[in-house]
Amino acid sequence: MATSFSNDLPSLTIGSGVTAKGILNVPGKATINGTIEGELTADEVLVGETGKFNGKLKARRVEVFGKLGQVIDCQESLIIRQSGKVNGRLDYAEIEIDKGGEFVGQLNKRK
Repeated sequence: MATSFSNDLPSLTIGSGVTAKGILNVPGKATINGTIEGELTADEVLVGETGKFNGKLKARRVEVFGKLGQVIDCQESLIIRQSGKVNGRLDYAEIEIDKGGEFVGQLNKRK
């Protein structure tokens, strides 16, 4: 998935050890290696192994190596990697969970 990110759109990177709270709107890629609490809207989201997101997330595509929780609206595809943990309510079109990846919560498939 990482190769599909567009370099033409503004992006956001939250580094390891950084905590952000609030409402974030990212036209391109949001990479989370630190912690975000609040609301995030982005085209694509990558939650790294040290990344944690808790709140309301809306994105076209999401890939999770770290932790993602609460309300997730994934308009196209969600990939939970081996180290990834997703907890909460998930609205999705496609989902892929690698061996070792975890999901706990409510799944709602888009029609």
